[in-house]
Amino acid sequence: MTRSYKSIDHHRNCHVGRLAKRILVALPVLAIGVVLACRWWLDAQAMQPFVAATSSLVVFPLSTNTPYAMSGSVEEPHEQPKNNWSTCSLVQINAVYRHGTRYPMESDYIKMQRTLHELQTAHNSTLPQWLQTYAFSYPQSVSELLAPAGEVEMEGLGRRARMLADRYSLPSRYSPDAFVFEHTHDISLRFFDNCPKYKAWVRYSTNMTIQTKAFEETSRALAMVAQLRDAGLHLPPSASFQWSQLMAVYDACAYVCNLPLRSSLFQPSIPIDYYECGPGFAISVAIAAPLLADMLATMTATDHPGAAAIAYFRFAHAETVLPLACLLGMCSSTSPLVASWTEAQIHHRQFKVSRLSPFASNLAFHVYKCGKNDEKRVKFLANEVEVDMPFCHEKGYCTLDDLQQHFYTAVAFDFQNECKL
Repeated sequence: MTRSYKSIDHHRNCHVGRLAKRILVALPVLAIGVVLACRWWLDAQAMQPFVAATSSLVVFPLSTNTPYAMSGSVEEPHEQPKNNWSTCSLVQINAVYRHGTRYPMESDYIKMQRTLHELQTAHNSTLPQWLQTYAFSYPQSVSELLAPAGEVEMEGLGRRARMLADRYSLPSRYSPDAFVFEHTHDISLRFFDNCPKYKAWVRYSTNMTIQTKAFEETSRALAMVAQLRDAGLHLPPSASFQWSQLMAVYDACAYVCNLPLRSSLFQPSIPIDYYECGPGFAISVAIAAPLLADMLATMTATDHPGAAAIAYFRFAHAETVLPLACLLGMCSSTSPLVASWTEAQIHHRQFKVSRLSPFASNLAFHVYKCGKNDEKRVKFLANEVEVDMPFCHEKGYCTLDDLQQHFYTAVAFDFQNECKL
């Protein structure tokens, strides 16, 4: 059973709303990062399709800091193909990947260290014993670098992609024309830094933080602070413990998965990502249009033999993946995410960052040619799980024409003009 979603088409009117560089070819020239020593279990792990939503897996909602395996699946996997794909051959993988688990940003690391020092200095005797002498296991110098867990995530993506390529006998010899890797500051990947209007109206505007600030003052937020102060940290009632310190502890627990404090933290559903990278503001989603247009154009090139690459692998950040996911229709919302939402509303919302863009998240189109007439069919996958596109329901699959017609607004989006102040 798959979950349908409402596709965003006229996105300018929406006011509310696995792959290391060792992919396919495993060549050392494609350096995505340091690959861990091959443990026996890693090989077995790579032989299985990724399905995170299992009854035995504990899902930790840690926003964009959620580990890939703990994020849960955005869709239920298909048990049986809806159509006959036995005559189909894979001709192209066209995807965007977020980096795997990495160490915190330097600014976050400094806040985490400061909070730890303050707690150990002022309240050492009352802290849990493990926390009295606790020290982070990594230095500030590794800030933002790929962590060992991230290396495992990216290698797993690469292995599974290589298996898919081998299944369809795609070429394994590397060629820059056949395998395109992108990780630059181009508009198509770093659109959030290349749009002056977005930066002025959203990223550097108080508009983005109105609901965040309001949430910090709610009874729910105050209860979270009190719970961590009393039950988690064992601080005296008179101790000064603020929301900013809770967030520092939350960040630390996101990066160090075995911290005992994790059980004391409830996911602080801060709406900032909803407005910065999601449907809270139309422009936050609209600016992903050049990326989608590029993906559609490079897929359409498969109509001309020899003109298209076998694979496009784009590596970026959550700020790239989230808007693209929303532009594709995975973030539709009947009402804006606000600080006053109830627990039930938070639980049932569709815009769940931990599932849409955990570490190593990915959005991919797989292009196939099928039958005697080489009909082109397209599968869309989010975090390696196939997702239905409702506007293709009659056939049970999408064609390139279907995608071009449905997303015509994105294809026609004038980035330079729309981003002018």
